[in-house]
Amino acid sequence: MNPDVLKEIFRNKSAIKVIRNYRTTHNPKNKEKTRLWLEKTVLRIANFEAGMPVIITVVDGYIHIRVAEILEIPTHHIHGRTKKDGERDPLLDVCNNEVDAVLGIGIKIDVVVKEKELIIYKEMSFKMFDGINKTEFWNDGAKKYKVVSLFSGGGAMTAGFVNTQGFESVMAIDSDIPEQNPFDYELEGKTASYTSWTVETFKKNFPDTLFYWGDIKSINPIYIPKADIVIISPPCVEYSGLGLKMKGLVEHFASHIVRIILETGAFAIFFENVPAYFKSQTFKMIKSMLSDVFVEWHGKDINSYDLGAIESRNRHYEVAFRDNTIFEFPEMPQLPNNRRKKIQAFLDDESTVKWRPIEGTVMHSFLTTHKEKFSHTGFTSDKNKMLVDSKDNKVACFVKGYGKIQSVCSYLKNPKDDSQWRPFTTNEIAKMMNYPNWFEFPKNMSVTRQLEVLGNSVNNKPIEAIASRIENALMAYEIKKSASKTVELDELAQLKAEINRLTQLEAEFKREQTRRAKIESEKKRCLFCS
Repeated sequence: MNPDVLKEIFRNKSAIKVIRNYRTTHNPKNKEKTRLWLEKTVLRIANFEAGMPVIITVVDGYIHIRVAEILEIPTHHIHGRTKKDGERDPLLDVCNNEVDAVLGIGIKIDVVVKEKELIIYKEMSFKMFDGINKTEFWNDGAKKYKVVSLFSGGGAMTAGFVNTQGFESVMAIDSDIPEQNPFDYELEGKTASYTSWTVETFKKNFPDTLFYWGDIKSINPIYIPKADIVIISPPCVEYSGLGLKMKGLVEHFASHIVRIILETGAFAIFFENVPAYFKSQTFKMIKSMLSDVFVEWHGKDINSYDLGAIESRNRHYEVAFRDNTIFEFPEMPQLPNNRRKKIQAFLDDESTVKWRPIEGTVMHSFLTTHKEKFSHTGFTSDKNKMLVDSKDNKVACFVKGYGKIQSVCSYLKNPKDDSQWRPFTTNEIAKMMNYPNWFEFPKNMSVTRQLEVLGNSVNNKPIEAIASRIENALMAYEIKKSASKTVELDELAQLKAEINRLTQLEAEFKREQTRRAKIESEKKRCLFCS
């Protein structure tokens, strides 16, 4: 890739919406030809629509795609796939000799997404470590601390930080499946992946944030902006009690997590995950590599319920700083039951929900035979508050598979008819997980996908509480440094004044010496003349 061209592409970084990273595939009819498959998520974020005329130009080293002007003859049109609701999803499938020459089959590429414009080139190599960036605060007069979110998901954790009004999002980074190849989704039933919806959800709520979507091991340092804090919620499938506990799945991310943190020049780091993650080799490696740079570490298990949330979600939180700060985790308020919000405070209008009978459904099985069969495991309907009343003040943790009905989750019993129940709506769940009221999902996103995003995210009660403490610590540190700098400047001014005084004394002394030397010289001359 020509450095001058690359410089021009990134001249206005704020215009870049997403950087998509994945592998090319081959033409199904000709396995020797490269196929450039651009999925609907990328095209929608760029605001391309089905049927839109475009011009594709192949330049030395990259491919450029843009909307054709009125009098221009387009080289291609955006394809469309009609959905059940009649709307058409945009798609673009390009396969020709020029694309084959620039890219190649099975090559990892980066797609830079701008407004109605795409720039595509081969993934570039980079140094794994290029020194430790000098830390400084990057708020650029905006007076808000800049956040980079790693494994960002749909953006719930970012929303928790931003909602404190002390932080702003500048970049999100998330990995993808399978093998960063969107064409695989087309083969698997022509349905967009779960991660494509997390990207669209994030961009819906943070349209000005640069999003890198692909293999985080491949993210180039030139894409990473400077930030004040990196917030991280790594995949927990291998550590969660409900996951597979397949150790080693994400350990290969450790060195790349470290290099991304160091590249931002951030002063603080925030980790969130299930408690078991922080006992893993992955986290130990990350902490070991960073401990010489980030000298202050704080860790604590917090259940969102203990901070006043209605949802019970136990997580461990770790916060690190490059220097000593005043940071402390928030205290647990110990709320009495009569002061806690009840489920009924979070419910939608009754006219918008649909109740289901308990008898003859999967709920009846969970309440009877399943409870007896698995009583020894602890994962039973009674223990996990599976069926709750609207006057209860606690619900179980919402998980990714909530829509499939699980004994570890809570569902609502009809307060007017004990023989009926229903799942909570996505709106109700978002409120119980303390999402900001401005957070929303993309249009036409299915309930199943919304539930997956919610279940894979965080309860924002502890996130906002900790974020506020981090904000206080950062501000206090800045004030201390500023005061110290003021003292240093005062001392420097005093030192300069003293140097000036001594310089003046030295000059006066020299002038006096010169005057006396002249007098002595005159005396000697007079004696000689007489």
